Amino acid sequence: MVGGFGEIAELAGLLEVDLSASPFDCMCWGDVSFTVRGELGTVLGELTHHSGGGLDWPPWGGQVPLLRLGELTQWLVVRGVVEPRLDADLLGPI
Repeated sequence: MVGGFGEIAELAGLLEVDLSASPFDCMCWGDVSFTVRGELGTVLGELTHHSGGGLDWPPWGGQVPLLRLGELTQWLVVRGVVEPRLDADLLGPI
């Protein structure tokens, strides 16, 4: 659950993707799901983050690469959403 407007804006910026890339499928369920809600809690969509670097939204027809994968991974680790991986070169200092 993401709280205030600042945290929502920060997360939204970290979910930016390269829409010029061709969507791809890795055949896994994904690692973290984000439910995007509008006014009065209406579900606008669900995004699925794959630790390999993609973000999936069904209308895209597959995953597209995240532009800030390392920053998103760090954001998720700091908040206890995911555990850091020993081979996570993308994390940088936490």
